[in-house]
Amino acid sequence: MTELDAVVAGDAAITFAWQVSVPPSPGRTSKLLGAVEPEGRFGGCAPGVALALAELGHRVALVSWLGDDGHGRAYLAHLRAGGVDIAGVEVATGQSSARALMLYDGNGSATCLHHPSGSGSLRLPASGRDRLDHARWLVLTAGPAGMTEELLDARGQQTSVAWNVKGDPSHYPIGLRRRIIQDAQLVCFNRDELAFLAEALEVPEDAAVTTQLNALHRATGAVLVMTDGRAGCRVIWPEGDTVIPANPIDVEDPTGVGDAFFAAFLSATIRGQSPPQAAERATAFASTFLQRRAGTAVTTQVRRETS
Repeated sequence: MTELDAVVAGDAAITFAWQVSVPPSPGRTSKLLGAVEPEGRFGGCAPGVALALAELGHRVALVSWLGDDGHGRAYLAHLRAGGVDIAGVEVATGQSSARALMLYDGNGSATCLHHPSGSGSLRLPASGRDRLDHARWLVLTAGPAGMTEELLDARGQQTSVAWNVKGDPSHYPIGLRRRIIQDAQLVCFNRDELAFLAEALEVPEDAAVTTQLNALHRATGAVLVMTDGRAGCRVIWPEGDTVIPANPIDVEDPTGVGDAFFAAFLSATIRGQSPPQAAERATAFASTFLQRRAGTAVTTQVRRETS
């Protein structure tokens, strides 16, 4: 088998997105804005990262789970057409593909409601293990904790770890969070997810951002990338600390832009660019991603490809 730049692992989902008038909270009504019936998108962090890496010219394999339904079959075809090695994608007979509902408020923060279907049973298949043996990077996104543990156990010393963080305690119990923080060479998270990481280091949730970041920096040798919506991103690495401004673009559905940013940062890292250079490239790629989204009418992607 030829060398791969990355094996990307995690959940796939058919994703529906709304803007909301106020962030949802118990006992309080929040209005859904935009289209009454938003079209589904091919979603999930792992496929999004894999497709972006392939678009950027990398050899990439995916370890994930899909149902054997119209959505799942269309998603497989989409991944294959995008240049992603799908041998490690399990297709479950008689089950529906996972669903995700994304709710975005006016500040750009997101609430994710995820139905995993049968994806919680996902483990590392033999085909995925074979590909991991030939990969320069193991890319972890939201996926079953058991699979993530198997991937970390199976990787060789030559395989670096990049973590695209999602604040899901069922996917990432505290012990697993600590392990990845210690093992990773790249950790990318948004400002809302910082407390999720700090919790694993026994830093109070209400501690100042600087306190949480300092604790995280002390606990890892990884390059840390914290995205903050319109404010851009902050990059911390052993030799420095810098902020790269964003180019804000208004779209109703920004689903996947964080994955595009992460993939472009990793791509630049693979190609030997410095963390500030990688952040600039990732910011530009994320801007291009949103410009394409803004220039596209309400998508009929999933409906068209499953009809």
